[in-house]
Amino acid sequence: MKLTLPSLLTVLLLSMIACESEIKQEFPQYSKVPITEPQLFAPDIISTQEANEFELGFSADGYTVYFSRRREGEKQKIHISTFDGTYWSRPVVADFSTDRDETVCITPDGKYLYFGSERPIPGKPNLGGFDMNIWQMTKDSTGHWGNPTPLPSPINEVQAEGENWPSSNNNLFFTNNGEDFYYTTKVRGDYTMRLFKVKKQGDGFSKPEQIDGLFENDSTWIYSAVITPDDKYLLFNTFEAPEGVGGEDLYASKRTDSGWSRARSIKVLNTKDEESSARFSRDGKYFFFTRAENLGNYEYGPWNIYYMDTSALGLEELFDD
Repeated sequence: MKLTLPSLLTVLLLSMIACESEIKQEFPQYSKVPITEPQLFAPDIISTQEANEFELGFSADGYTVYFSRRREGEKQKIHISTFDGTYWSRPVVADFSTDRDETVCITPDGKYLYFGSERPIPGKPNLGGFDMNIWQMTKDSTGHWGNPTPLPSPINEVQAEGENWPSSNNNLFFTNNGEDFYYTTKVRGDYTMRLFKVKKQGDGFSKPEQIDGLFENDSTWIYSAVITPDDKYLLFNTFEAPEGVGGEDLYASKRTDSGWSRARSIKVLNTKDEESSARFSRDGKYFFFTRAENLGNYEYGPWNIYYMDTSALGLEELFDD
């Protein structure tokens, strides 16, 4: 059939509209109503009283969640649950989670998955007490994840004899764009946990850049750092920092023209209990974190995952002065 010029233009216009609709991805809504205060995420499915659940990460489309679960007397494993638009499925252990594993982060294009693991790095035995490192998996053409491989030094550093957590320990490798990656660790010989940034360069990464200035006292430790999907705020948990309430509390820093601002306590979240592991849904609509009741003497109730609308955090108001 021979197309006239008007017909050809119509076909091209429809094709452009179709392509645009594919680009504008619709992410799932995890709640039918606004959530202005923290509530358990998928209670009795993902957040339970029988185990500890913490540190989640979403697939590129937001319909699959990977989270860490630890039962009494067992190592934590990464579990998977899928969302059908209304309900989350009963979680199953990820087939790649074969050791003490946790803290999944998947790149926005869905090509790479990063997670923390205590599994030994070939040829680099851990001589310390407790050492986790970052492992990477690549999705193949069939949609399956390949075999996990460890990231290179200096991102991963195996503990030397006599070392223990948090020295040379790294479990979260975070990115919003697949190019800029953030992680926190205590470098051998240092006295606190710090935040580092690297850029992906081909199959490797750039030299780590230390991010300073979040606290006046540079001995304040920074852990499990993420950036909001709109790239405006850095969130992380810390321990006994200024304006803190409990042991672990959640703090935020705002991006400025000169770097990251001084961190401030997210007071709508922090309590006498333990709050940690800030995360966001793919579209930034929902905020997730982990909380455990502080029973005293370093004893805690079950760790569970909570969530709420990101707008209810009041991040803009937190820095509105």
